[in-house]
Amino acid sequence: MTPDDQALAAELALGVLDGAELAAARARLSGDRAFAAEVARWEEWLAPLALAFPEAPPPPDLEARVLAAIDTPGAAPRAGWRRWGALALAGLAAAVLALVVGPLRAPPPPPVPVPARPAPAPLLAALTVPAGAEAPGRAPLAAAVDRTSGEVRIAAATVPRGRSAELWAIAEGGAPVALGLLDAGRPTRLVVAQAQRVLLRAGTTLAVSIEPPGGSPGAAPTGPVVAAGALAEG
Repeated sequence: MTPDDQALAAELALGVLDGAELAAARARLSGDRAFAAEVARWEEWLAPLALAFPEAPPPPDLEARVLAAIDTPGAAPRAGWRRWGALALAGLAAAVLALVVGPLRAPPPPPVPVPARPAPAPLLAALTVPAGAEAPGRAPLAAAVDRTSGEVRIAAATVPRGRSAELWAIAEGGAPVALGLLDAGRPTRLVVAQAQRVLLRAGTTLAVSIEPPGGSPGAAPTGPVVAAGALAEG
């Protein structure tokens, strides 16, 4: 489809063709599918413009008043007025084409919508009591990790009086990294520091240890590990 073809399609959609040009363009519609599609595209694009200006019938006495005005002394002859009107109409059509067909000869296609990137599925873990660490009040804990926000949610844990429960992340083959303290007796939400979020992935083990008040004094658990489990894709 050449620029001239696109311009012809626009002129047909605008209704500014007549005579042989109009007949040729209409004949082309039935045999040139690309041209027909281009005309349809222009008609669809121009439809809102047409709807913005609804038809309104002229006043019934408009023609009589115009003819009376041009027959008054000093007025231009009627034939001359008609020629002037034809020229004005041609000029108006040219102006419309300059405004619509020229700058908008090839209207840009609408932007392709970019699908929203789905949020990654949460990571889940079932932290069970290790063998040999069973004791009254110790029970499995459920944990969920929001990888977008870095938030870890963990079920309510039983914490002995005067002690703290601390959550750890242990990558495969790595050392424990403290993530924070758990609330005693109620579910906990922890937002993991940005530098540690690399640990929040499938295969990392979450573990809970019982520590002195305020958490482990060192870089590793010092008290018993009462629950542990590996993160997996939700």
